[in-house]
Amino acid sequence: MTKMGNSGGFEQGRTDGFRKGREDGYNKGLEDAQALLVNPPLNDISLKWRELRCADQIASHFGSSVVLNDRNMECLKETFKSAIWKLEITANGQKYPMILKIFKAPVNEQKLIELNMYRKAPSILPDLIPTIYLIVEGMNGEDVWVFMEFVPQVKGQVIFTPDYFDRIIPSLAKLHALTYNDNFYNHWETFEEWLPLYDSETSTQERQKNHQKTLEYLDKAMELPELKERLESSYVNVRTMLQKGPIYFPELLQAGKSIIHNDLQTPNIGCHNVAEENWNIKFIDWEGARFSPCWFDMFNLMGVFFAYRKDWRGDEHAVIERCAPLYAAEMLKYGIRFDTDPVRLYKMAYLQRVFERSLFQQLYWGVEDLKSVHLLDHYLERINVWGKELGLY
Repeated sequence: MTKMGNSGGFEQGRTDGFRKGREDGYNKGLEDAQALLVNPPLNDISLKWRELRCADQIASHFGSSVVLNDRNMECLKETFKSAIWKLEITANGQKYPMILKIFKAPVNEQKLIELNMYRKAPSILPDLIPTIYLIVEGMNGEDVWVFMEFVPQVKGQVIFTPDYFDRIIPSLAKLHALTYNDNFYNHWETFEEWLPLYDSETSTQERQKNHQKTLEYLDKAMELPELKERLESSYVNVRTMLQKGPIYFPELLQAGKSIIHNDLQTPNIGCHNVAEENWNIKFIDWEGARFSPCWFDMFNLMGVFFAYRKDWRGDEHAVIERCAPLYAAEMLKYGIRFDTDPVRLYKMAYLQRVFERSLFQQLYWGVEDLKSVHLLDHYLERINVWGKELGLY
């Protein structure tokens, strides 16, 4: 009996101990979880921020000490090329958003263009590039981290209509005027080793190569019933015009070159206060930057918009008639005068860019069955009408 009693007591003690351990473990786990909510573990950004004393290096931009708010971080976008984080800091008793753009290794030519625009161009293009607070090289191997001013994208702030081109064009003209012709070459040592030039041997060869490919794919497209039906009425005219390339309008080159942004979609255009009549524009994402005919950016701004927005195409002519002279007038404020009619220059820039790149892209996608070619018909219409108007056929 004694032995059985001892055995029963042992079993009961073991059960009570197990229950008590489970309760203690649960309570400890709950405490740890609550502690993590209050003080979450530092992620890689927070750890590197402290390790590299980024706060000390950025403080001068704010005139006070800076603290990274570790719990307020958001990854806005991540691809195999880069990651964009929205951070928050506290300085002068106020909270400020900040962008961290991580350029992932390897740093190819396009990434290098954007990085060098941030490294070397802000003093040449004041107020047109987000303020760069800090650039840290060699992160996690060969990555580059760029801490910069957060500038809200125009996209999402307004329902964009062609009326807003009027708010963007003054800043675009300022970008072009500051780097127009001799103004660019006065800073040649800043750009010579990394910024693509429209007239360089490399660019010229690439243009000639694309020109030949466009002719080849135009003929290939005519062998496919679906594309042939869309191309047939334009084929002879388009081929006639292409034979005059790859440079179709010497007047466009004579009108002058500047640093162009080359990708003027609304996500790449920032403004702190769109409620103001005069927008203080800062351009974002500079990987397409190059020294090219300045009117190309007017195509990048307006031509691409109308190509994608069928709902506004009925207003395209009126917008061009308004905005091309506005751009010329803004350039004139910097002493730059165009000898050719601005509307004509815009149409030249449109056709040159479509023949250089956009038409080939549509034909290539269609022939190789890679993507939808829903812009092809619009480009063909403009090529036919403006090509005749400008004497290409």
